[in-house]
Amino acid sequence: MEYSSGMDLAQDRYEGCWLGNGGALVYREVPKAACSTLAQLVYHADHGAYFDGDIHDAHEGVVKWPFAPDLMAPARGGAAFVFSAVRNPFARILSCFHEKICTLQRDGKPYRGTLRQMLAERYGADLGAGADPVPAFRRFLLFVRDVHVSGQRFWFDRHWTPQAQHLRALPLNGVAFTHVFQVEDWDSGIAPVLAQIPPTRRPGAARRFNCGPKPVAPLAAYFDDISVHFMQELYRWDFELFGYDRFDPGARPVAELDLGAINLRLSDPHAPHWAGLGG
Repeated sequence: MEYSSGMDLAQDRYEGCWLGNGGALVYREVPKAACSTLAQLVYHADHGAYFDGDIHDAHEGVVKWPFAPDLMAPARGGAAFVFSAVRNPFARILSCFHEKICTLQRDGKPYRGTLRQMLAERYGADLGAGADPVPAFRRFLLFVRDVHVSGQRFWFDRHWTPQAQHLRALPLNGVAFTHVFQVEDWDSGIAPVLAQIPPTRRPGAARRFNCGPKPVAPLAAYFDDISVHFMQELYRWDFELFGYDRFDPGARPVAELDLGAINLRLSDPHAPHWAGLGG
């Protein structure tokens, strides 16, 4: 099986799917692409209110596969509204760095235990208070590139796995997306999702959740020539499929999404050799 982030792409497995009661609304989560906000919206569609707390902590009042596998039947039959969102790969990986590497998690501990220590010891990333985050980010990006190239499965992580890899779990199982949008065009992208929610349970506007730490420098300042090259190795599929500029980190989406092409290309069981999914 291909290296991923531990995500199983086997038949009839739908990890990362949030479902509305009855299965008519299905969200395929993409970490660091408004996932908390969109999962909360699915919750609101059922309850008429947002979950009080981090939606990922919710154990009641939410439906996540595999706890109700029968609810995927409407999606398999084409009767559900199946949606997701994608994000500029440059902004997404930088958000991963700030939230997962630079910031202690809600339990007060570093993310993934010894990951932060390993980055300091093996890659020379200075993550101390007051340190310039730009060099540390570039060393983190080198680490992510090394993991994908060498297939060090222990360090694969869903937060920096290519977005195409997350989304393809559905088309590979015969479930086509009804709607995929770029988070940079939030208002127009979220409107079709809101339209699927009954008026009595529809929020007036989609409130944003889990807005992480803001970078201390402009996005482009974090990426030198070699960093941009690493991004092409890691996320070329995301750039090409989801309409983002491969060489300008701060550019707006350069193309509208072609939903037919997305469903067709992600349903191919043979990922491109350059797709950044490991060896």
